[in-house]
Amino acid sequence: MRKTKVLVLGSLAIDYIMGFKENFINAVSIDHEKEEYQSNITADSRQQYFGGTAGNIAYNLGLLNIADVFLLGSVGKDFESLGYKDHIKQFDNIELGIDIHKELFTAACYIVNDIKANQMIVFHGGALDKCKDIDLNEKIKDPENFSYAINSTQSADAMESFADQLYNLKIPTIFDPGQVTPLFPKELLLDIIEKSEILIGNMYEINQIKHKIGVTEDELIKIINAVIITKGPEGSELIYKDVKEKIFRINIPIATPDKLEDTTGAGDGYRAGILTGLTLDMTLLDSCRLGAIIGSFVVETRGAQTQKFDIDKVRKRFFGLFGYIPPELERI
Repeated sequence: MRKTKVLVLGSLAIDYIMGFKENFINAVSIDHEKEEYQSNITADSRQQYFGGTAGNIAYNLGLLNIADVFLLGSVGKDFESLGYKDHIKQFDNIELGIDIHKELFTAACYIVNDIKANQMIVFHGGALDKCKDIDLNEKIKDPENFSYAINSTQSADAMESFADQLYNLKIPTIFDPGQVTPLFPKELLLDIIEKSEILIGNMYEINQIKHKIGVTEDELIKIINAVIITKGPEGSELIYKDVKEKIFRINIPIATPDKLEDTTGAGDGYRAGILTGLTLDMTLLDSCRLGAIIGSFVVETRGAQTQKFDIDKVRKRFFGLFGYIPPELERI
């Protein structure tokens, strides 16, 4: 019987995007000798978006409405009042398993963009730091019904804890360390990779991993079933081995969006496509191709959780790029 559930682990955060109609260079004073810094930034605009890796992935899974999604995480006292809970609960296929910490705020990212597209970023983890205390054995009563989990970017401590628990629960895992990759000690990073089925990251992150654990690309694929490398506008690459340990490398192009507004969250859309494909028992290659399609919808609007699409649009764009529709996707 097909396993229909996916587990999404990662960050849930509020993104505040602000604009500054000047160049940061003209508004910042730095004295390196005295170690003094001053800046006077007056933002002319502010927009609030729902974000975080887990939230972004889950939102796209909700739009696809194929997999049964269990979204876990730690949030603060403002999660409901800011509208994030209702935003996610609009999807019937998403179950929230969050821990609410009334003494803390939900994680927040404050981003100011100047006229040169330079960014000033301040991130506050807040309740996100409590994720390391989540006990999956208490949350998950039917691990045998989960096709996959994604252990996506948050604190290294939480990702380590989840990797061990998922391995013990025998839930196949996609490991997605992202920007926290440098925080993992060599032996711990290797241990988590060995306990995972798929490793995903951009070119820089995968190179960091290879360098830290001291392996070549061919050696890396010997300790995990597949590696997916995202390459921005150059698409992505799937590296995997068959039952005879033969290694295959396949490049996957990006899907052309109707318009390009904002690339924030495109990678999370890609991950949602992979999870959906695997839940449908599609091949990993077709699942990655589906990921490329979902990512193309994300970039058509500002913010990582504002795009709208349905399965008919997904099939049409898939056929337009690849010239076929996987049978698993066709019969939905």
